[in-house]
Amino acid sequence: MRVIHLGRVPIPRSLSVFHAVAKVANAMDEMVLVSSTPSGPFVSVGYHQLANRELNVPYCESHHIPIARRLVGGGAVLLDSNQTFWHLILPGAHAAIKDLYAALLPAPVSAYQRFGIKAEKRPLNDIVVGSKKIGGTGAASIGHSMVFVGSWMFDFDRELMAHVLNVPSEKFRDKTIQSLKEYMTTMKDELGTNLPTPEEAMAVLTEEFVNLLDSPAHEDVLTDAEEAEAERLAVQLFEPNFVFQNEGWITPGRKIRDGVYLYEGLHKTPTGLIRMIWLEADGWIENVWLGGDLLIEPPDALTQLAGELTKTPLLAREFPERLQSSFARHPIIGLTPEDLLAAYQQKMSITPDVSTPVK
Repeated sequence: MRVIHLGRVPIPRSLSVFHAVAKVANAMDEMVLVSSTPSGPFVSVGYHQLANRELNVPYCESHHIPIARRLVGGGAVLLDSNQTFWHLILPGAHAAIKDLYAALLPAPVSAYQRFGIKAEKRPLNDIVVGSKKIGGTGAASIGHSMVFVGSWMFDFDRELMAHVLNVPSEKFRDKTIQSLKEYMTTMKDELGTNLPTPEEAMAVLTEEFVNLLDSPAHEDVLTDAEEAEAERLAVQLFEPNFVFQNEGWITPGRKIRDGVYLYEGLHKTPTGLIRMIWLEADGWIENVWLGGDLLIEPPDALTQLAGELTKTPLLAREFPERLQSSFARHPIIGLTPEDLLAAYQQKMSITPDVSTPVK
């Protein structure tokens, strides 16, 4: 197993390197454990999310907090220099994401325990201390690799997290801060000032992965190909057109044209929240967007499914039947047709001057 500990790096590099290593890897390459600590705060939205719906973009811009879109699913997260992020890249691996979590979560859980923190695994992919979350993990396929991601949560700015999120009111923001205090913890909360350094923490985690995977570790550096790809992705992942993709016709309150309505439906699934947004005119569905904070495979499945749903004219009353046939052609690991139908049935108009449930 190659081990690449980058230490403190510029914000774009902290996100781009693991993507680059995964993209460049060939199926027969050895495993790679990459870690880095960003030089400052930034926000990352999940691959299937709408940045403007999840984030308080004006606040981020006015406080010079960069926004990125990662190629891994899940929700919007605040990352900063109080966290060290690690990424286990598994070239050529094939597994259901739930099985990947079951197989690999014992390593970071044991690593936390070795520092005296009573960490446990909570399905599907959380690490908790008692009732409080100390770390989430994620997984995805990138290129020919599966990637397992997580972090060392040395400390966390709960108030900043509440401010970068898009919430309906200041009262709700205060509740968000309180919830973050009640339901999440950090190494500083658990250990006080007696914290390991990022280097010490990564040394322990490396040992745990070595023991779990029976793969000896050796320190390494990025190859020329990985460096070049990391430089390219450091631009792409933060580029506004990439971060704010698909945010034209699906913007709430945007006037479309007379007789055309914009609808939204949400449904909580075991792997996250599915969000469906669509245009409807005179009983016909004209356009569909699918997303959410989901952890699904393959990564582009929702885009493929949305295209399949509307590649021929679609009457709204025929949506359930079309959904079943489209899903059969584009199956998704981590999501079912019933999940999407439930989101569709939670139909809410987000057309200007209309914001009530639709029966």
